[in-house]
Amino acid sequence: MTGPLELCAEALATARVQGLSADAPIHALASTLGADFTEHAGPDGMYRDFGEVECHYERLGPDEPWQGRFLVVRADRLPAPVRLDDLQEELRRVGQALVPLPPSRAGATEVTFRAPLSGSTVTAADDDTVIAIAAPVWPVPESPALPEARWRAVCESLRLLLPLTRTERAEWLADRVPDTSEAADWWTSLLHPLATLRFGDPRHAADWAGLELWLLDRAGDAGVWAREEWVWRWMWFVRSLTARAAAPLAADLTRLSLAALPMTVAQLHTLPPDWRALSVADLRRARTARALLSVATAHGARVMG
Repeated sequence: MTGPLELCAEALATARVQGLSADAPIHALASTLGADFTEHAGPDGMYRDFGEVECHYERLGPDEPWQGRFLVVRADRLPAPVRLDDLQEELRRVGQALVPLPPSRAGATEVTFRAPLSGSTVTAADDDTVIAIAAPVWPVPESPALPEARWRAVCESLRLLLPLTRTERAEWLADRVPDTSEAADWWTSLLHPLATLRFGDPRHAADWAGLELWLLDRAGDAGVWAREEWVWRWMWFVRSLTARAAAPLAADLTRLSLAALPMTVAQLHTLPPDWRALSVADLRRARTARALLSVATAHGARVMG
């Protein structure tokens, strides 16, 4: 495995370890990180401990597949300590920086920073020695909690939308979408309860998923969010779908994922393998393309039978 500082810098800059992210096949992880790992599993969460790196998984139910969520670089287990200021310097060399996050709890002695491009976070002790780095497969979009009254009102609107035709839904949207700087917040609030409604109504999960897919498509057409943010909202939607909910939507999931690609497959494959040789823009485009291709590959196989 690469040296401690390089291992930590790559995880922060790219959310990958030696070119692999948490959704890599287990044989690839074992080949790179070591086949001698231990597995710790619960009903809905599981992680594989490779020693210096852990790979964490979640699943949507007992019959659903495990999905890689994030890698953890256990810096406290590395053969040499890594200091936060050295990591910050490494990131500055590749045009990135760390943003401090508020303490996770009162009286905490650790400090936490986030790398905006990758969404990875680093925790360090008060002497600036790095403890761990968490590298997510994809950044988590912000969806602030809604006040209870607003939540109920949005849920009622979504229940009214569910049985409507696409034409009727489009008319409903045209009458209500604000033509102001508040449009993004309005869309975020509208989409926020959909996963809860879908899981709470399993008999109609595919219908709820179809509504959310349609709304995300309209939000993308309207340019509600920056394209990259739209992609990560799309990815978390797809990853929240059970196999039963996703099956009727496979063609649309494939189509929208391919349409959103920021680069071709050929361009992706011609990028230098050394992450340090990539610009920030190329790192962003490559990560976005890999994410969308993972969806298109998975659901395209269903379309092709």
